[in-house]
Amino acid sequence: MNNRILSLLGLQGLGILSVKEYHKYIFIYCYLTRKTASCPICSKRTSSVYGQRPPSMARHLKIGFRQTYLVLFKRRFKCKLCNHVFVEKPLQIGKWQRKTTSMDEQIIEYLKEVSFKGVKRRLGVSYSSSVKLLKSAINETKVDWQKELSSTKGGGVSLGIDEHSFSGHDMLITLTNLTTPKLITILQDDNKITLDTLLATIPENLKTNIPSVAIDMKQMYKLSLKKYLPNTKITVDHFHVIYDANKRIEEERRILQGVFKSKIPRFPFIKNKENLSQKEKALIKTIFNKYPDLKFYWFAKEELREIYKLKDKNEAKTKLSTLIRIMYKEHDSGLTHWANMLSNWQNEILNFFETHIINAYTEGVNTKLKLIKRTGFGFKNKEVYIKKALLAFTPFFILPHF
Repeated sequence: MNNRILSLLGLQGLGILSVKEYHKYIFIYCYLTRKTASCPICSKRTSSVYGQRPPSMARHLKIGFRQTYLVLFKRRFKCKLCNHVFVEKPLQIGKWQRKTTSMDEQIIEYLKEVSFKGVKRRLGVSYSSSVKLLKSAINETKVDWQKELSSTKGGGVSLGIDEHSFSGHDMLITLTNLTTPKLITILQDDNKITLDTLLATIPENLKTNIPSVAIDMKQMYKLSLKKYLPNTKITVDHFHVIYDANKRIEEERRILQGVFKSKIPRFPFIKNKENLSQKEKALIKTIFNKYPDLKFYWFAKEELREIYKLKDKNEAKTKLSTLIRIMYKEHDSGLTHWANMLSNWQNEILNFFETHIINAYTEGVNTKLKLIKRTGFGFKNKEVYIKKALLAFTPFFILPHF
């Protein structure tokens, strides 16, 4: 058989004796072509054949809808130096293994895209075998900061921090590289100690390579970053600022709806001002006449949107400070709480006009992680979930080849 075809099939160094084809299976009878073998005791190569071993069978690649098996005839050699008798070892099959390394690689490639159940259905590999292989492929979850922060030339690396749900309220922290972009790691929980432990591993000489970090409005993130990355500009993702504004409008709408026992439409307040139709503008004007408190909530949200359209940080700072003062003057408990939040996060909100980074990639990663959980019908083991998620974001060419 042509050497190129043998290489494509993962049969390098093997000679083909015969091939038997069945409806669902293909059996390839083969032997090792090399005439010598290396002694495991003294490492000396010998050509002295001592005998033959019974043929062993190993599961190989699945080609189309048919599973291939290697039926390998192995020889026994006797070392002339130390008289040790041993069996030759093929590159394709590890010790005590019943499947080839090419099969392992195929399983890992399938695990990147489908669930454990899907791998079992397509390749006939059990859950425990898939998990064992997954753990050997993704055997290190610690961050190599030297590699991460030296991967870009000039400008440094901007990080993104967000959280996603593992199960219910059990949250995990997602850490991404916004410059490359790529997923860096997923932490076991969303505790401050866990995040502090990770940030403490960043070498001092590399901290200057992180000019900015994008986060949502979670105080824990800000405290940890200020402690371990004091010179890094913390930027609040503007999506979370507007999302928070819409959330506050929704809370006020529900309160007024409950007080006046009258239904207030929701969608006109979520839509952007410029996207409202003439009918919706008339409707929202009628609602404001009836519920004037709701008018200012909507006005504050639109003002925040207008601030983000500005290009000058000083102009944005002036406009944001003015909005906060107006909100305080309204003497509304909800607006006062909102103004306190904007005041506490003012510097981080305005840093956007210098860093111009957003956390959209991290949000996209979280969306894909939800898809991984959905296709896997949920996960019970957190370690397995994290490794499965990291595998999905790892290019195949940098995975270990078994």
